[in-house]
Amino acid sequence: MGGEVNPLSGPGGLHAQVVDAIGSRIATGELAPGSVLSTERIEQEHGVSRSVVREVLRTLTGLGMVQPRHRVGTTVLPVAAWNLLDPRVITWRAAGPDSRRQLGELLTLREALEPMAARSAAAGRDDETTATLREALAGMTTAFEDGKPHDFATADTAFHEALLRGAHNDVLSQLVQTVLATLHARYTGHRSFNDETAVSLDRHRELVDAVAAGDQAAAEAASRALVREARAEVLGTASEEEN
Repeated sequence: MGGEVNPLSGPGGLHAQVVDAIGSRIATGELAPGSVLSTERIEQEHGVSRSVVREVLRTLTGLGMVQPRHRVGTTVLPVAAWNLLDPRVITWRAAGPDSRRQLGELLTLREALEPMAARSAAAGRDDETTATLREALAGMTTAFEDGKPHDFATADTAFHEALLRGAHNDVLSQLVQTVLATLHARYTGHRSFNDETAVSLDRHRELVDAVAAGDQAAAEAASRALVREARAEVLGTASEEEN
């Protein structure tokens, strides 16, 4: 898109701002694995108290990005230790050198999850889910016609959230924010309206119609096609299953 769009972002307190700043520096490699974070430097750079710094480091420790070590200090850990499904980590990595690799991996995750969610939503044939999907699709269509990429991204996010929640699956519900973060990662720094956008809208419409009709096979197929087309558009590659 023409600019960064993060439907998940919102105002945060001082703690959240410092977590975001340091998390971003770690994800982009500015603070490499093995780097020791100085409490005093964080205090000075961000103008925060020692207690705020402690909470920030505790949060980053919970994300697996850093680890306190006796007589060494809080040390940055390698990517393999991070909570890679946390929406904050996904967002930070989307602006880093691993953005393309992450996007491919997240699209693989979406391809595994969303078609099954679509099948379940069609099986449930929930009127509220169908209405929410149609409302989101209408928002996407209007945004496309009006040339408003930010509004399109917001409506697209609402569409996929409704689809996942429409599956009425508690495990999938736990992953909603992760999947929404993958959409942000897709939109970050690239993707403007093009010929594929109209095709994508048609595919979304097919998916809504299939869910409304209770056609499980058609809903699953339309959802899988959506993710595969997104992969081809953004990465220029097909999924391993297609190759």
